[in-house]
Amino acid sequence: MRRLLVIGLLSFLTACSGSHYLSKGRSFQLTPTTFSSLKGWKQDNLVAALPAIKKSCATNPKGYEEFCRGVGSVHSESDLRSLIEGTLQLYKVTSRGSATGKITGYYEAELTGTRHHENGAQMPIYGAPSGYQQGKTYATRKSIEENGINAPIVAWADNPVDLFIMHVQGSGRMVTPEGEIIQLGYAGNNGRTFKGLGAILKEAGVDPSIANSMPRIREWCTDHPNEALKLMRKNDRYIFFKELAGEGPIGSAGVALTPARSLAVDTTYIPMHTPMWLETTNPNGGAINQLMMAQDTGAAIKGGIRADFFWGYGAAAFQTAGHMNQQGSYYLLLPKK
Repeated sequence: MRRLLVIGLLSFLTACSGSHYLSKGRSFQLTPTTFSSLKGWKQDNLVAALPAIKKSCATNPKGYEEFCRGVGSVHSESDLRSLIEGTLQLYKVTSRGSATGKITGYYEAELTGTRHHENGAQMPIYGAPSGYQQGKTYATRKSIEENGINAPIVAWADNPVDLFIMHVQGSGRMVTPEGEIIQLGYAGNNGRTFKGLGAILKEAGVDPSIANSMPRIREWCTDHPNEALKLMRKNDRYIFFKELAGEGPIGSAGVALTPARSLAVDTTYIPMHTPMWLETTNPNGGAINQLMMAQDTGAAIKGGIRADFFWGYGAAAFQTAGHMNQQGSYYLLLPKK
């Protein structure tokens, strides 16, 4: 089949997002292919992806008008499969000469806390500072945690390690002693560079096998609270939060994420709301071959084939997401017209 450089689809990508998705020197190729070539195309429970699809279609993504109109008439898996095959063209992604890249996982953090300050061990969860401006540089994490910042306090967290993990994940669910669930979403950041705690721990001489697993990182930090606090403050990036009134968490695309069907991607290459077919494995080696939606981004998600798989919330999601560091490939589903 004829191989198409992304520049050949630049006008489409621009129409979808209002931004350019090609920079000089970047290699990102799309090769048209057929759905029969996909692993598990006939086995995937496509209807499980409908909630994610409908959320994206509700934003009226340009180019997908015909597909999204048809979504309203879908009543079965066969209906959705026929709609996809009839209105969308499948393209295999190759980046820098390779058809594979890194697929990691993330989840919605869970922590305990209160709406109001109850004890000296609690740490504030700040909202966006007064007069917040996207892209403006604010104080570092260390400075904010030691000196505070002119910003509203949304809630108070009991555990600094769980609070840090929520900063990494970008959203979370706080459970109060009364059993109330406070949904916390991303409200901005301090404009500082993100540095992963795994890399910080490695630099500090911590066992690399610990630094490569979020569950093991959490365990180590819990066992070494004073040292952990100092190391966590080496990540200058600080996230501001807001309380969400409705469904959450909200991804960068502005819609609530759907567990196991939402992907975080690099929008340099892939516009938000693009349907994608993912082929990878879970941390136990089980196959993941399924329809996904590009609905989020991440500070560490950079590259033509680089994605973060949203697992949902809870202990099982944390364990799976925290151990996920797989190789995988994916396809874009672009409008035929």
